[in-house]
Amino acid sequence: MKKLIVICFVLSLICAGCAAFQQKQTASDTPAPSKPQGFNQQFYGFPDVPVPKEVDIVNERSFVYETPAFKAGVIVFSGNVEPASLENYFKINMSKNGWRYINSFRYKDTVLNYVKDDKTCNIKISRGAFQTELEIWVGPADKGSITRPDPMDGKK
Repeated sequence: MKKLIVICFVLSLICAGCAAFQQKQTASDTPAPSKPQGFNQQFYGFPDVPVPKEVDIVNERSFVYETPAFKAGVIVFSGNVEPASLENYFKINMSKNGWRYINSFRYKDTVLNYVKDDKTCNIKISRGAFQTELEIWVGPADKGSITRPDPMDGKK
């Protein structure tokens, strides 16, 4: 009986060590932020799109395509964060990075749409069973479709 208890104890130590090693290895695989980190933000792929530190990148579902003319792609994150908290985070921090809020859609998921110069950013926040998923899509904007506020509007 004592041998069985000792064997179970040793096996549990081995399993715990393997899990800790695997977790440490996946943490080192994430790309380094492209800009100095702020109080509660980091930057992946796009230096003007802040991401809260409470979410972790999902490398298998993320990609960034870059040419000399533009950079586009999708970066996926997940974490144990309330969707409403993420929505508030982006509403505050995107404008600080020069993005202009266009609109949002909300029901089961929340989608926030932003525009900046010649690019757009779409942020999708989804609540799963155990994690919240965050998708950030950045791509070029059609310059003819971007409507800017008219400074002379209402001054006639």
